[in-house]
Amino acid sequence: MTNYSVIIPYRGDAALLHKAVSSVPDRTDVQVVVVDNNPQTLPPADRPVLGQASLLYLTSNPALGAGHARNVGLRQAKGRWLLFLDADDYFTPQAFEAFDRHLDSEADIIYFDADSVNLRDGSRSNRHRPLHKFLNAYLKTGNEDSVRYFFVNPICKMMRSTLVIGGGFLFEEIRVSNDQMFSIRTGHAAAKVEGDPAVVYMITTGESNSSLTRTRTAENQFIRYQTAIRQYHFMESIGRPDLRFHLLSFVLHAFKDFGFKEGVKYLKTARREHVNIFLR
Repeated sequence: MTNYSVIIPYRGDAALLHKAVSSVPDRTDVQVVVVDNNPQTLPPADRPVLGQASLLYLTSNPALGAGHARNVGLRQAKGRWLLFLDADDYFTPQAFEAFDRHLDSEADIIYFDADSVNLRDGSRSNRHRPLHKFLNAYLKTGNEDSVRYFFVNPICKMMRSTLVIGGGFLFEEIRVSNDQMFSIRTGHAAAKVEGDPAVVYMITTGESNSSLTRTRTAENQFIRYQTAIRQYHFMESIGRPDLRFHLLSFVLHAFKDFGFKEGVKYLKTARREHVNIFLR
């Protein structure tokens, strides 16, 4: 039986990809699915290999980004549980010990903690703090909203395949924020969730050609704004308008960072989409 399918979208740095794959234990109950989203696909001789674990190496359309790559991986996943790993990050040594504790859990999603490190000098980073904040809030108060609706990243989670694949959930195939609505919708659909304070994931930061994080351009920021509007409408549709993202900050930053014309575009979009940017 395959207990875990680890889906790794990859773009650019073979050394980091090898480190990511090597952080997955070489076990017969583990499937690793690497989806190469690079215009220049790694030649077979440079691809990572495993012994007992199953490793499937796929390719995806680079123009459709990381969301498309993850969807390609989902369609080939065989495990009872899904784990997502970015190619420039890696699992901690205790990760699968923590995962195994929840192997027979009745939950649909189990949330874990992360840490982060700077690739350039090995110093601690702060990229893990938002995930830590929302997990910690849930563990302290028992309020599931902080993980179901604000832990908007597929990493640091065990996700039941029957929830994700059986429910037909896919990542948005957009340049940035492709994982946000996927995380919110699956979080909402989960019948039961759990949390574990174990640090299972290391997020890296710094100069890396394989990073799937895009620069803050006007085009990318507008995509984020459109995603926030979809979140706004989704929260209204499930009767939780109190959890809508604050759209005014997007509009103000558009005027400040990209100029008057771009800011006006945001205002026109809000009007067309029937959203109130002043509501929280």
